[in-house]
Amino acid sequence: MIKIIITNLALMITLLPALVQATNIKELNPIQSLKIESKYFKEPIDYNITLPKSYNEANSKDKKYFVIFDLHPRSQPYLSGLHDWLSHNGEWPWLETIVVTPADYNPEFAKVFEQIVSDPTKQTMLDFFEFDLLTKLDKTYRTNGFRIYSGFMGNGALGLFALLNRPNLFNAYIISSPSLANDFGAISSDANKKLAQLDDKMRFLYLATGNHQYEQGNLPAFELFEKALTTSSPKSLDWQVHRNNQNNYMSQPIVSTLNGIEALFADIHTNLAAESEISQNGAQAIIDYYAMVSEKKYGFDISAEGSLKALAKSLMKKDPKKALSVYQKTIELYPESAYALSSLAKAYAELGDIDKAIKYQTQAVEKSKSMIEWHQNKHKQYLDEFRAQLNDLGE
Repeated sequence: MIKIIITNLALMITLLPALVQATNIKELNPIQSLKIESKYFKEPIDYNITLPKSYNEANSKDKKYFVIFDLHPRSQPYLSGLHDWLSHNGEWPWLETIVVTPADYNPEFAKVFEQIVSDPTKQTMLDFFEFDLLTKLDKTYRTNGFRIYSGFMGNGALGLFALLNRPNLFNAYIISSPSLANDFGAISSDANKKLAQLDDKMRFLYLATGNHQYEQGNLPAFELFEKALTTSSPKSLDWQVHRNNQNNYMSQPIVSTLNGIEALFADIHTNLAAESEISQNGAQAIIDYYAMVSEKKYGFDISAEGSLKALAKSLMKKDPKKALSVYQKTIELYPESAYALSSLAKAYAELGDIDKAIKYQTQAVEKSKSMIEWHQNKHKQYLDEFRAQLNDLGE
């Protein structure tokens, strides 16, 4: 216990300068205003654009960002707060994201929303999203093309309406307690047909509801949509349905945001287990899997490094030669990764070849110079340990 406390204190001391800097709350979530003009509305609609802290930093000028969009103005504080907390520690488990929310309630916009109730074929709302709001957002900010839709109740139902009728608007949907009663937007009646028509682009859906009195009237339609997901959705749609009966009704969107974000980015932050079906098919299967996820889900490269190293580590005892080949392949794919080099160094050390361990760890130390001091010190520590082992062998 004492050792754990000392370790934690040491880590806190290492991170103290960053923590002190991060407590300047005004700088954590800078908000800008974006006016969207559209032929569908007489007056421009104002949106709050909450930027990640790094957006305007000198070393992030070329970085592009995810977008999360929510139609409720009051979602801004909790989305930006959750995002800041979940992204500030190395973008884990939430990669840095631009939060887009309306600045206020807009009566013109509300009327367009009501059109969907009276005639689901009138898709003015989706036209506005596609040709006005999202287009200007991409032109104004450094977006990476990956968009997340967040919605609760009626706004949640609208997210499902978008998935069925304009699936290329968003890549991921986090939907809480959607108001699906009375076949809103023809979602229930169209679900089977339109889910089956989705293309092979990977999409993500986290769908949740509870059993509160405000949710109960929507449960029959919710169950119909869940059944349609089971019978008609293609493999390209990664979907989850959850019954959250433990939390308060008003907590649903917050709980769904937490769980949905972790599930959405799991393939980035969680390595494939060495015993997984993909990994058991070898290094190339892992590489192919991440290439597929990069192309069809995110639109940019997702690293296979962690999963390759997990496979290599699992092979060390039964087939060290094959393990080393996987480590070498990892270095070929990620030549700038200090940790890929360090993993190979540790493998050689485990096999008793300290000279090669020192060789590769020396390279790791060099590559780590672009990283924060904590990582630099870790790689120097590993190198010192290998050198000490070599000295012990020479005595």
